[in-house]
Amino acid sequence: DMAVPDSELQTVLNMYHSSLADVGLDYVIFGHIGNNHVHVNILPATMKDYATGKQLYMEWAQKIVEIGGTVSAEHGIGKLKTSFLELMYGEEGIAQMQAVKAAFDPMSLLNRGNLFEKGGAA
Repeated sequence: DMAVPDSELQTVLNMYHSSLADVGLDYVIFGHIGNNHVHVNILPATMKDYATGKQLYMEWAQKIVEIGGTVSAEHGIGKLKTSFLELMYGEEGIAQMQAVKAAFDPMSLLNRGNLFEKGGAA
């Protein structure tokens, strides 16, 4: 559920459709077009399709951050999008977030593996 500025919505929709067509993956797009964030659900038939889809999501996240968007609009980072967070905030930003987390949860009891990769301060 990545989101983009108003001026970039059509660009991103075109990117989704063309890149998915290029690799031949089945998919459905739905969501919140009025807020410029849609959900792209890839329907992989094989593990190779799954890996291809995962790579596409990373490429999309990079592009969306470059054009001033966000890698998560409503569902948060969770466990599946931890690698996207660094695209938005860089290593220093992640380190600062981990320091705040450590100050409030020094034993790392809350939401393990969410927001930060395992092995981080989460």
